[in-house]
Amino acid sequence: MKEIRGRLLGNRYKIVENIGEGGMARVYRGIDTKLNRPVAIKVLYEQFAADPDFLRRFKQEAKSAARLSHPNIVNIYDEGEESGLHYIVMEYVNGCTLKDLIQRDERLNPEEAVQILIQICDALAHAHSQNVIHRDIKPQNIMLTGEGRVKVADFGIARAAADATITYGRSLLGSVYYSSPEQARGSSTDPKSDVYSLGVLFYEMLTGVVPFSGESPISIALKHLQEDVVPPGKLVPELPAALEEIVLKAMHKDRQLRYNSASELRSDLEGWLVSGDRRNYAGSLHFQRPSLSERPGKPLKESNKEQEGKMKKKPRSLKKAMFYVAVVVFLILAAYWGYGLLYDFLVVPEVKVPKLTGLSLEEAEKELASLGLGCNVIREEYNDNVPANHVIFQETPAQRSVRKGRVIDLVISLGPEYVEVPYLVGKTELESRLILTDLGLNMTLDYEYSDDISPGYIIRQDPGKDFHLNKGDTVHVVVSEGKRPFPLRNFRDWSLEDAQEWLNIYGLVLDRVDEEYSEEVAEGYVISQFPAAGEMVQAGDSVVLVVSKGREPGTYSSYKINVTPQVPPGQRIKIYIEDEEGTKVVFEGIYQGGTIHARGIGSGKLVVMELRDEEYHIIDIKNFP
Repeated sequence: MKEIRGRLLGNRYKIVENIGEGGMARVYRGIDTKLNRPVAIKVLYEQFAADPDFLRRFKQEAKSAARLSHPNIVNIYDEGEESGLHYIVMEYVNGCTLKDLIQRDERLNPEEAVQILIQICDALAHAHSQNVIHRDIKPQNIMLTGEGRVKVADFGIARAAADATITYGRSLLGSVYYSSPEQARGSSTDPKSDVYSLGVLFYEMLTGVVPFSGESPISIALKHLQEDVVPPGKLVPELPAALEEIVLKAMHKDRQLRYNSASELRSDLEGWLVSGDRRNYAGSLHFQRPSLSERPGKPLKESNKEQEGKMKKKPRSLKKAMFYVAVVVFLILAAYWGYGLLYDFLVVPEVKVPKLTGLSLEEAEKELASLGLGCNVIREEYNDNVPANHVIFQETPAQRSVRKGRVIDLVISLGPEYVEVPYLVGKTELESRLILTDLGLNMTLDYEYSDDISPGYIIRQDPGKDFHLNKGDTVHVVVSEGKRPFPLRNFRDWSLEDAQEWLNIYGLVLDRVDEEYSEEVAEGYVISQFPAAGEMVQAGDSVVLVVSKGREPGTYSSYKINVTPQVPPGQRIKIYIEDEEGTKVVFEGIYQGGTIHARGIGSGKLVVMELRDEEYHIIDIKNFP
């Protein structure tokens, strides 16, 4: 991305300095020159800005998040595009991230962690009530102001990123350390997915570490799917048991057994705060080891000098004679044994070790036995080039001279390592990639529209189930993009019932209905919509409708007036309206034929005049209402 500091976006937002990098965008501190206030500006990376499908979803999610208004949520002010730069303007929070705080303090004391998490729960409870799921809760997205207020950022935008996860670099976007098992699997998410991430966040605040880590995002995602979490109390023994239970319930792999909502989690946290059942969190306890004198045991035995004095001494002469006899016998035996060894060493013939690599184990054994040599298999290993049960390597090189009886160590092939291809049809793209990676297989993919298979799920694979491949081979899959996108129609002036019926027919979801006063649209009929008419949508997408509440009380009614002047085309005419707002000309010029549309406010009249003999003459008057 080119340097854009100092640039003015939307003729309003001036970029001042770069303050961070994210998974989708670069973040700048800026100034709203119209309101003279600091703002944060996120500018999308080029690879996202170049994808129209991603942009469509991104804008939809950003606008959904923009309607959130809560003291613990970073406000979204605006979004726009200028010269290929797509940007979002947000509230600027002067403070640090929760990640900065954890890294500075290593871990937080329980009371501080609970108070922070309660504020995050408040933010999520509000968002969930508006059908907005965060999907990327992590300490980097939690801001802490100097006054101690928590601000949660990036609401709603993670969904667009999730749709593009595999498209860009075939890597997991966002932070897999905090993702729920259903996110790692690529399944649908709901508010309980955010609750799981809250559990991971709480775990890290209390212990200073995340519950699952690994060498790659794939290995971490698999741990979220398959492994049990180490209870935080094992890492911090003085941790209150009640808080450990809260962490483990929030992080349950079965979402049915988690907290039902962020509000329910908040209730337990607040209950712990007010219960008084809090332990002193002064750090690890230190125990003094007992000195040796304090350790239990038996007293040392003292020698009984009287018994020692009574011991009888054996005659020294007899003992001396027995010693000399033993020495002589030993010398005779040693000489005989040494002579035998020396003889064997001098007379044993040597043979040259044959080349054994590539031979079968049976052939190698026979070859060595014919030379008076032994054989020992030190290990077996998979090999793509050497058939099973054949020699890969010999420890003693061929043509080296060794004495007969020597044992030659061999490494034997197990043949190529085959992997049984799993059945992937019906699984999500992400879950399939995790399974294949764990088996040592690669995955390539194509996309197709499908009326039957939900977006992101596998339609077919090649090779199929139970086929055997070598490790490192590739499985090709075809992934559903859902039903083919189509342009959304214009619902302006449609009744709400008719618009909803049309949405149902085409598989679209009516997210919500807002109401506004209107002088132009009758009560119960559609004023506007999001996405706008003509934008591409597909089955499963959400639509927001704004419906008229009729004219605002105390205001004049608005009336449509259609007039077809009774003059031939080419004649100059003038049309004006006299109503509650006064007199206004609605048309003046050469009449081209057809109907002319006008609008009157309250009551009044519409006058049509024709130019004759350089003067206008009235030819028609329409009163309204």
